[in-house]
Amino acid sequence: MIRDLSKLIFSAAVLYAGAQFAHAETPKLRIPVDESQILQLAATPGAIIIGNPSIADVSIQGQKLFIHGRTFGQTNLTILDLQGNQVATFHLVSVAATDDSVAVFKSGNRSTYNCLQDCEATVKVGDEILYFKTTEEQIKKKSELATGSETSEAKAPEAPQ
Repeated sequence: MIRDLSKLIFSAAVLYAGAQFAHAETPKLRIPVDESQILQLAATPGAIIIGNPSIADVSIQGQKLFIHGRTFGQTNLTILDLQGNQVATFHLVSVAATDDSVAVFKSGNRSTYNCLQDCEATVKVGDEILYFKTTEEQIKKKSELATGSETSEAKAPEAPQ
């Protein structure tokens, strides 16, 4: 995976620098759901476009893109320079985050658990709705208790410019 990411970073840097590749295949970037990957660019991008931001989204800090897997699926990522020229495009595939995930089916309904040491409830798109809502509420409440926030939206400190 590190080798693939290194290839993608190199490809982005070369493309961003303005090199032209005849008939180049669109590089594929696999991102685990609920995880992020960093993509280092050769220069500060002018714009970043995600085809379907419910599948993946991006945060930008200078020349670094933080690509976040949101839910399962495929979309694309396009990078424009400061003049609006397309300099790179990636095919994004958001995949299962871990092999330690277990799906339990009961009467046709699915519940999902992460089982590293102990199995703990988690949520995935496709889980039975009552299980999903109950688990989601518990996750939010735990986050609220941990952050001291009633909305569980803890804000990160401002990044240095």
